[in-house]
Amino acid sequence: MHTVLNPLFYLRRNLSKTMPLMLVIAMSVVMVASVVTVVRSIDLTVYTIYGYNRFLTGLTPRNMLAVDENVVKKVRAIPQLGNLEGVHSYQVPMKTIFGRLTFPVFGLTGEGRKLLMERCEVRLSAGRMPTEGEPEAALSEEVARNIGAKIGDVIMKPDSEDSYAPLPIKLVGLLRGKVWMGLMSKVLVDFNSPFTWQGYLAFARTPGQQRELDEAMDKLVDKSKARVWKFAYLIKETRSSLSNLYLILTLIITIVVSTISFVCGLLTNIYFTQRLPEVATLSAIGYTRERLLWRAAKETILYCVLGWALGCLLTMTLLGSVRALLLEPRGLLLNAFDINAYVFTLPLPITIILFATATIGIRLSRLDPVSIIERRG
Repeated sequence: MHTVLNPLFYLRRNLSKTMPLMLVIAMSVVMVASVVTVVRSIDLTVYTIYGYNRFLTGLTPRNMLAVDENVVKKVRAIPQLGNLEGVHSYQVPMKTIFGRLTFPVFGLTGEGRKLLMERCEVRLSAGRMPTEGEPEAALSEEVARNIGAKIGDVIMKPDSEDSYAPLPIKLVGLLRGKVWMGLMSKVLVDFNSPFTWQGYLAFARTPGQQRELDEAMDKLVDKSKARVWKFAYLIKETRSSLSNLYLILTLIITIVVSTISFVCGLLTNIYFTQRLPEVATLSAIGYTRERLLWRAAKETILYCVLGWALGCLLTMTLLGSVRALLLEPRGLLLNAFDINAYVFTLPLPITIILFATATIGIRLSRLDPVSIIERRG
């Protein structure tokens, strides 16, 4: 009796019938998880490229080339402020899965570069730091890989529309650490680009006070004269920009889940129809419809769990290979083990279980075991 009601009984003896159902579920998980992972790589890319914003607060001018002196005086008076470093920057374009993003190469003084590297826990991994006043730059290894540059290459030049600089800037050092960054001499940018805006990087007295400094500057600064760049704004703008994309993603997943649930429900009912003599016999010898329905539910749960697990494993393997072979060599970001992507797939097995159990329950409620056995005989 125990063996007959064991959900593994039918699975072991009828792999040719149960495997298609599990494979349909697995392929559906692969499709949904892959799409969600790629979409979520946008968040990952933005937060990685501009991750330095966690450790500082930017201040840039509005309607002028430099931040108003009165604004600077107010910022310097904030109790949480530790250092206010002048910055004058160039940019390089980075390739991402969804297009190009500009990456700043901060023009800072020697002390400013040292402080930024310490706060962001970044160190020199190869080459050397830029010499003061020389057309040189240091980039994080990932950024250099993304733009296809190595030590000694020119990364910005006058005739480049994407990475403009009034004179060729050479890559002389590679950086490694918690965040990505680009560094060069502020004196060089000041001398060669006097008519581009100049801002400040504000560092709190301690890293733990950075968010307090964010809020204090945001309240204090006149928005008509300067803009405060804090990490909370980065998160807000990213989520706002992606809200419609996530809405479309939700609609797509809803359609996929509904369609696959219907298909898997049909497959489950086909298998149930093929087993009607078995079900009728069990009913005739005393098994209640509730126990038979619970057996069908357990079998469906087992198929869904195995199919979902197989789909997650296949997705991780596929995306891990894509990342290692295609994306990482190009400096592109993708998290093959993003838990949130797999959470998005959970409605798939849950809906299949509910749909299949409900339809089988309806058929069991109308089951006439005697007539089935008579026809079979």
